[in-house]
Amino acid sequence: MGLSDRFKEEKKKSSSKKVEKKSAYPSHVQADLEMLEDIECMVLNKIAYTPVWFEFTGDEQKKLIRDYLNARLALPENAALILTEDEKDAFVTKILASV
Repeated sequence: MGLSDRFKEEKKKSSSKKVEKKSAYPSHVQADLEMLEDIECMVLNKIAYTPVWFEFTGDEQKKLIRDYLNARLALPENAALILTEDEKDAFVTKILASV
């Protein structure tokens, strides 16, 4: 067995393992994960294009994100996506960690 054969076998072993992507969102949200990720992208874009974002206090930033999330969840196209208050807090925390 040559050196190139060893690499081929190693590549086969590593490619046969399935990598499961763990989601930060709870299992009941998994069906609507794409909607939630879209809202997440919208929030991040909104923050990126708000020139005074870092002039707000941390509490004001949290409130703005939560208000935006609640407004998006109230739309008819997102009616199927239901989040608890704790899940909304986790969403806000995740967004703030991403900024």
